[in-house]
Amino acid sequence: MLAAADTMRILHVTPFYEPFWAYGGMARSSASLCRALAARGHQVTVVTALLGEGVPREAEEENVRVLRFPGPALPARFLFPLARGLRRFLGAELKSFDVMHLQGHRNGLAVTAWKAATAARAPWLLQTAGTFPHHGQRAMAKSLFDRVVGNRLVRDAGALVAVSASEARDLPRPAQVIPNGVDACGSPSSKLPPSNRIRLLFVGNDRPQKRGHLLVELLARLPEADVELVGPLGPSFQRLFAAMKGRVAFRGVLSGDDLARAYASADILVHPAVGEAFGLVPFEAALAGTAAVVAGGHGCGEWYGRAGGCVVPPDDVSALADATRSRFRDRGLAEQEARSVADFARMHLTWSAAAQAFESAYRELAGRA
Repeated sequence: MLAAADTMRILHVTPFYEPFWAYGGMARSSASLCRALAARGHQVTVVTALLGEGVPREAEEENVRVLRFPGPALPARFLFPLARGLRRFLGAELKSFDVMHLQGHRNGLAVTAWKAATAARAPWLLQTAGTFPHHGQRAMAKSLFDRVVGNRLVRDAGALVAVSASEARDLPRPAQVIPNGVDACGSPSSKLPPSNRIRLLFVGNDRPQKRGHLLVELLARLPEADVELVGPLGPSFQRLFAAMKGRVAFRGVLSGDDLARAYASADILVHPAVGEAFGLVPFEAALAGTAAVVAGGHGCGEWYGRAGGCVVPPDDVSALADATRSRFRDRGLAEQEARSVADFARMHLTWSAAAQAFESAYRELAGRA
């Protein structure tokens, strides 16, 4: 715990925050970082979008003040999120904070906060959280957004933070690398007894960079495998697996103990995503005792390989299948890799360490201001 004189007042602006897990890793990482900063004695306020019913507009959650601002039907989606009341809040309170931390830049909360910080000459940093590349989605709209406002927002940030060296190389100016922390997402059940069939698990969404569609070919190459798919996976994605009935189960969005049990009940997690700046999922699986086969070429493969896990070339279904089958046949290898990755995460990828690194970045930024 810091002395009172060392306490900072930190404003965290993120489009996604718990409990809205369906919107991806940003919700989980934002909440974990803010809690870790609060645990170090800082006064942390989160500004985020109100994305559903039954969630308080304002609350104190584990020593973090959380303010959720309502908007249109898709308030935190690309381009259009306009949080009602946010501009007024920032105009009244922004100067009371020592530093502002933005998560992502192609959302209305970030644009509103950037304009307020520019007017108030307030220090702020930007963590793009893997969203800077277009990832083949809405490329024309994103390019237009960047020309109109996005490029200026990235340029004006007092500092940029990336979660991996791979992500830092994607950015248009130098960035400090601060990896995410990794926590067990819940209490897993015991591992299931061995089976003659390979129990695969995929945790993600149906966006192109997650490469979930590759599982169709993977199952064709592994007739001895079945797969559970966890996440917000739409009807058109599910139809890709129509010919695989009996071998595929869609579980929807899981969190906490339910997600931990899904990890623990799998033989192998398959994570074929490309363009992923960090990748929490394979590390969460390792903490539940399950090894993963991860696609390389970006931040997820960078960190998972460093931790001692299996990394294969991106978009190589043959390599994915071979690595999966070999780990199913050699349970000792899979268990060893899961232990190695889990040990690495517990030692090097903690939210306490991330909070300390951000604290240093905040102080340097506030000092320059």
